[in-house]
Amino acid sequence: MTAPEPTDPASLADARRRDRDRDNERNTELLAAELPAARYIDARYLQWLYDDNPYGPAIQRSVDDDDGVRIGHYALIPQRFRGRDGIVPAAFSLHAVVRSGGQRKGLFTDMGLEIYEEAGAAGWQLTTGVCNEKSIGAVVKYMGWKWPGPLPVRLVAPYAMAGSEARRVISRTVDADYLASADFEQLVAGLDAFPVQQWTNHYTAEYLRWRLACPATTYAIHVTDELVAITSTDVRFGVRAVAVLKLLPRDGRTGLRAEAIVSAACRFHKAPYAVYAGFNPHVSLRGVQPPRKLQPSPLNLIIRSLSSAIDQGPLMIDTFEFLDMDAY
Repeated sequence: MTAPEPTDPASLADARRRDRDRDNERNTELLAAELPAARYIDARYLQWLYDDNPYGPAIQRSVDDDDGVRIGHYALIPQRFRGRDGIVPAAFSLHAVVRSGGQRKGLFTDMGLEIYEEAGAAGWQLTTGVCNEKSIGAVVKYMGWKWPGPLPVRLVAPYAMAGSEARRVISRTVDADYLASADFEQLVAGLDAFPVQQWTNHYTAEYLRWRLACPATTYAIHVTDELVAITSTDVRFGVRAVAVLKLLPRDGRTGLRAEAIVSAACRFHKAPYAVYAGFNPHVSLRGVQPPRKLQPSPLNLIIRSLSSAIDQGPLMIDTFEFLDMDAY
């Protein structure tokens, strides 16, 4: 005999949490099989990503075969984007995965169109994503995406900093104590004041605190009077590198240069060079563009309106960097 469904609120909440935990475990297994990465070693990453987001849970779809094996998964995680007329609910598209052998069954398209419809009905206005080059044609033709082009990538060599210049940059590793501190709250207060022409990710203290609590990555933060840089590390071309994840002007400043703060980040991480991908109209960073075949992949920005309130034709993103996606 099947056990009766719980009816009291506490029991219902516990049952839903257990269902989410089981779902995260099954999705983690699929992602680990098809997108091998250290972040998928257990379900903690998806719990953080899908369930702990301060803007609410992910909208997602999964498909199992007749034997109960998970063969498809796709999700949108909520974000907020700021435009000239204010802030709107938005999303980032990720984990569009079909188990090897099932790619021709139309699962990706079916899951995607379902979650776009649900997101639009929930009031989400637009979504961004990144995809590899072989998928661009399909997502544009069959799923309604717009492709502005590949994200520019730069390799940045640090320069030797004078002592006075080096002291202008304060660097520290991000940990739970710092994220909970008044210093972090005060720092973030002035980071979302720069002007926008189209759309940009809206970094509140609440959202940035969650984003930097990702269990799969260790972050560092670098601060000057004008600029905040968020970094991590990676191995590129067999050499330790600084990944420049986000460049945030302080107090609405524009026309900034980032060479000094990135050089300080290289010194902090003991790395001989830095990698930056994306674009930022308020902060410039000189570097060398590597050949396309040597660049991180996938790094093709895609954009999609989820609402009749936003015309997809002129839809563009002002600023988009590593921290705006799920790369780190």
